[in-house]
Amino acid sequence: MWLSSVRTFVDPLELQADALENETAGAKTARRFLEFLTAHPNRPLCLAEICTALGVRERTLRGACEEHLGLGPIRYLTLRRMHQARHALLSADALNTTVTRVAMEHGFGELGRFSVAYRSLFRESPSETLRRQSNQVGTIS
Repeated sequence: MWLSSVRTFVDPLELQADALENETAGAKTARRFLEFLTAHPNRPLCLAEICTALGVRERTLRGACEEHLGLGPIRYLTLRRMHQARHALLSADALNTTVTRVAMEHGFGELGRFSVAYRSLFRESPSETLRRQSNQVGTIS
């Protein structure tokens, strides 16, 4: 389930370029959705809250996200945060960073679920990613 989502993850910049070229209602909704996520990067969000903020119905948001992102809004949000967390782990100073801190900073409050989903998506645990990064840094110096 998660692995197939890795292949369909869309960079927000790609969608913004697409939305500017194709000013459809769905593209505008999807772009506003991405702008909302960018404005609230670390806060846990629920679908109802997002829809209220955007002034659209859940069905409208789901349709726009599926059409322009290839995923539903919550799945997109989760994958986006997973990729951001991975990037943070890969660029972190392993001596001064913990997986818990990175997970919490990216809106994941349930650390066990985060770890399981991370392993499923990236085929390694978050701590392995952080450790691997520290080993690479150690060999470069």
